[in-house]
Amino acid sequence: MNKLFIIILITIISISNAQSKTSIKVLYKINDQIITNIDLENEKKYLTFLNPNLKNLSKKQVGVISLDSLINRKIKEIELAKFFDLTKKNELGSEYIKNFTTNSDFKNIDNLKIELNKASLNYKFFESNFAIDYLWREFIYNKFKSMVKLDLEKLKNKIQNNRTEIEELNLSEILFEIDANISFENLKKKIYSEIEKSGFEATATVYSISNSKNFGGKLGWIKSNQISDKIYEELKKGNKITEPIKTNNGYLIIKVNEKRKINEKINMETELQKLINIETEKELNKFGYIYFNKIKKRTFISES
Repeated sequence: MNKLFIIILITIISISNAQSKTSIKVLYKINDQIITNIDLENEKKYLTFLNPNLKNLSKKQVGVISLDSLINRKIKEIELAKFFDLTKKNELGSEYIKNFTTNSDFKNIDNLKIELNKASLNYKFFESNFAIDYLWREFIYNKFKSMVKLDLEKLKNKIQNNRTEIEELNLSEILFEIDANISFENLKKKIYSEIEKSGFEATATVYSISNSKNFGGKLGWIKSNQISDKIYEELKKGNKITEPIKTNNGYLIIKVNEKRKINEKINMETELQKLINIETEKELNKFGYIYFNKIKKRTFISES
């Protein structure tokens, strides 16, 4: 009994010491919401789980990226709460995660939970983040879809001009804008220097403004007839990583991960819809970025 008492006492003391070391500290206030050091640590785990290449960055860089991501999501959550019942966000998150596991290396949600447990990442936190991130994308889509103007004839001609042999490319992207505090050339040098040091995927999380940034800029396999002529001309030069390409949304740096040739009979209707989806996503990304920055400017953010 004495031995049992000592074991219990040691356990209680250990737990107490652990809790004192991880005491909650408020880091920021976003309107009437708070961000704590615990939130920040979980965000680091979340982003690193989605993009393991973040481990190539310094702890300071990962901290800055995670804090920025956390603040931005909190701002989105506050805005979404004006239009949606976020008490049900975990239910929504569950649906989004099902789609995520279907298109990822995870076999199912149970397998995902096992991997999250290995990363010491709480599933509910992961689920909540997914709900906000994907609900925001749906919100932007519904808000701005009527403003997206595409030249359908031009897109149709693009598909018709392709032969049955099509090149498919596995791509990653970094979409960036010019900062008023740094010249284009200096920003370009910083980005390529970071790519050299930390890898393309980690650099995408640091510098990209695209929705793909949380996944290391990965776009997956894209057919050549779904890529704009201007961008495809750059890709055909044979460089693994392109020079910055000026687009309507900013400057685009693309990494070619793999290439392959495929022979298939082109289904005009299917290929046109895919191309419409790609071009629509680009336009919505631009509208969403502008809209978010307007919201951020009128949000009260204070450091504690």
